[in-house]
Amino acid sequence: MATQDTLQGGIDVTNVASYPDYESDTKTFSDFLNEHTILRVVKDEEMEDIDDDSSDSDNDNDSDDEQANNNRRQRQQRRRQDRPPRLFEPVAEENLNVERVPCYPPLLQKIKNRDYDDDHQATFLLEVPLRELVQWDSVRGADLADRATANTMRYQTLFCEVIDRHLDSLQSSAQGEVRNRNGFLRDTEDVLHEQRMEQQTRQQEFLQQQQDPNNNIDQQMGGVAEEQATAAANNNQDQATTMFPPILLRKYELRILPLTRKGKLFPFVGQYISKTLREPLAASAGVSLRHVRAKSLGRLVTITGMVVRASDVKPYCQVATYSCDDCGAELYQVLHGQREFMPQRHCPNCAQQNRRQAHNKFNTLHLQTRGSKFVKFQELKLQELPTQVPMGHVPRSLSVFCRGELTRLANPGDVITVDGVFLPQKVTEGGYRSARNAGLMATLFLEAQHVELHKKSFDESLMDQLSETESEQLDRDIQMVATSEDPIGILGASIAPEIFGHENIKRALLLQLTGGVTRLVAEDGMKIRGDINICLMGDPGVAKSQLLKHVSSIAPRGVYTTGKGSSGVGLTAAVTKNTMTGELSLEGGALVLADRGICAIDEFDKMDETDRTAIHEVMEQQTVSIAKAGIVATLNARTAVLAAANPLYSRYNRNKSLSENINLPNSLLSRFDLMFLILDTPDVDKDMALARHVTFVHQNEGLEEKKDDDDEDDDDDKSDDDDSMEDVVTSDYDEAKGTVTPRLLREYVARARRHEPTVPREVAPYIVEAYVSLRMQDRPRRGNHQSRTSGFGTNSNGGKAGDQTAMTARQLLSILRLSQALARLRFSDFVAREDVDEAIRLTHMSKASLEDEGMDGGLKGGKKREDVMSRVFHIIRDYATTSNSTSVELKLAEAMVLRKGFTVQQLQSCLEEYEALEIIQVNSARTQIHFVS
Repeated sequence: MATQDTLQGGIDVTNVASYPDYESDTKTFSDFLNEHTILRVVKDEEMEDIDDDSSDSDNDNDSDDEQANNNRRQRQQRRRQDRPPRLFEPVAEENLNVERVPCYPPLLQKIKNRDYDDDHQATFLLEVPLRELVQWDSVRGADLADRATANTMRYQTLFCEVIDRHLDSLQSSAQGEVRNRNGFLRDTEDVLHEQRMEQQTRQQEFLQQQQDPNNNIDQQMGGVAEEQATAAANNNQDQATTMFPPILLRKYELRILPLTRKGKLFPFVGQYISKTLREPLAASAGVSLRHVRAKSLGRLVTITGMVVRASDVKPYCQVATYSCDDCGAELYQVLHGQREFMPQRHCPNCAQQNRRQAHNKFNTLHLQTRGSKFVKFQELKLQELPTQVPMGHVPRSLSVFCRGELTRLANPGDVITVDGVFLPQKVTEGGYRSARNAGLMATLFLEAQHVELHKKSFDESLMDQLSETESEQLDRDIQMVATSEDPIGILGASIAPEIFGHENIKRALLLQLTGGVTRLVAEDGMKIRGDINICLMGDPGVAKSQLLKHVSSIAPRGVYTTGKGSSGVGLTAAVTKNTMTGELSLEGGALVLADRGICAIDEFDKMDETDRTAIHEVMEQQTVSIAKAGIVATLNARTAVLAAANPLYSRYNRNKSLSENINLPNSLLSRFDLMFLILDTPDVDKDMALARHVTFVHQNEGLEEKKDDDDEDDDDDKSDDDDSMEDVVTSDYDEAKGTVTPRLLREYVARARRHEPTVPREVAPYIVEAYVSLRMQDRPRRGNHQSRTSGFGTNSNGGKAGDQTAMTARQLLSILRLSQALARLRFSDFVAREDVDEAIRLTHMSKASLEDEGMDGGLKGGKKREDVMSRVFHIIRDYATTSNSTSVELKLAEAMVLRKGFTVQQLQSCLEEYEALEIIQVNSARTQIHFVS
């Protein structure tokens, strides 16, 4: 018995000790608000303002506007009064000026003064990062942070109560009724609050006068008052009461951030964080939905996923205010997280005054919407990322409730990281229909506390997410790549470096990531798209799918799908019905989710014809028009389409024309800016290089060569040196291999997309001339149906007459888009002739495999295959023969060679080879090519 009593007593002590002491936590958080300070980086502009305060006051007398001088003096005086004493502290970075400032008192004073930063702002945002509690006090603050993480909603209410008391103790520093920005000090809620308090005071005085000490009506009613009081105490908190709720006058939104999240709003803007504290912040990535278990209920969790649906922003009632027609009392009903509620009908004040007639009075309460408090509410549907879903599993989804200023931050297709409270929701709150169709008694949702939007497009930079040292190193790497001989080749080789060859295809994919400039004609609103669409058509086993997956992973908003597993509705948009409210809404498909990104569609030829027609509007107009179930809408689908398909007969049939092999409608093919034909032809040198590359990748599990066992001893000797080099930031540019990391590639493209290059006047005639000449080359010839550059077919592109893969008006726009993308990669605002030549070269190289096959012996042409040097020499010689001249300008020859799909390096090799044979001569200035007679 003694042992059992001892164990029982120990259990009781443990339970009492583990129960939270809210009074102590209230005292701890109050001390934290008063005492906590942070380190803030002082900018150079602020240091100059400090030094220029006195000089500004001396120069005021020189101005003729006396009123402006007085206002300036008042602002300077107010700034000096509000500015705390500056306490600069030494830090590791010598070039930084860091001062220690109070954290929350300035913000609380701003809330008290209603000092909004914007005229349209009506709510302050107050962040409480739990890591700041730990930094303030490693014992009390850490304990409070742990309890706030485990029971976030309860401590959010506790923190708000402490903040309300602090605000009540502060004095407003605003002078008079007129404010300097908003024009008034009090708003509608303040006036209503004063009237309510006066009304309650008069009512209490009236009740005290009417109170009879000999009135024993409670005893006559058999203790009904005591029973009602007890029932009211035990009843739900959502009942209407006459007590004025503090939430009705709160002008701020409190957000509790997890330990791995730092504050981003005032006063944490410009906060200095030491290197030892940056590593935990770097690990703030959220977990998958399937890793959130039942033990996380009520806790603060961090989840990462993709938004697949976002509801409309609707008003959510936090406090419902009622007025009684009988007694004139005003009652308040605080709604604790309920999406739906039943309005009150009976007045409890009337029931207390006249209990016998209370059951005869109904509908005496009326909801006063002007006196109630509403906040913005939006529901997001968060789904797991494709990389988070195990093989063979279905992606899970979760509802996220966003309130206040957290609304309208994310759109469908965005990847976000949400810090929120994992809570259950009663199914009965959704109405009788939801309760009838529900399989469980509760559904789970996430009450958002913080929403971090990942990079949604290339227009946004990554510099804000990096430290100062990493940003400087990234700037140096980008400068090195931009000033190199061939920056486009370096960036193109960094796309899927494990895949051998396909240099021109990788260059084209780089241009697709960069994109052209979208033009909007102001007169009639016509828009000319700037996104580049590419189709990869080729034999099996040429790594088309791997290229698609790699590009979709590099793009900030990349969606990968297959043609056989996608329907027209899944690609565009679907009309769905909300199970909670019964409303119809639009849910975007793959093309809508990839807005301002890339949509990769594999097995493009396996799609049904009815589903494939849904892409026509997206590829040219970049919109999705919906007219279903009474919903008529137009959704944005500003996406670049990257498609991969196989020929009709699985492999390319060289005895048939291009259109017969592709088996796609010409209306769809003309919408592709580039269409690469990749043929798997046997070649000893290429096959040997490919086999060596593949075996090397499999042997070393990548492009990095593994070290031998003999090198391990050398690594042990260098361990001390590695420890000393921990703080050194590695470079993202490997100059030896000529490749960059995906991070540098994204940042380079993001900076390139800031430029909007235009076509200068001197380049426009060059583009027109090039387009006309290309159209003439594609025209079927009379008499001789054999082309010199193509041994089969009726025109120079290897197809028959009537093929729509030749040069068309859409191809002219394609050349302009490709030229703009090339100019962007040079960080230029103007398109140069070299950009146009490179764009035309890529257009020719898209069918280079077909043309090379046409020159093989044994085909229709019957000619032997020419090497690259001979073909380049023939282009220059034919021009000299046509112009009856023995010399050709080198720039002109380079332009002609690039138009035919060759590179500058091949031209230089041709000139060196034929100059060594004494067939041509190049002058010392390298500007003229002379033919030796």
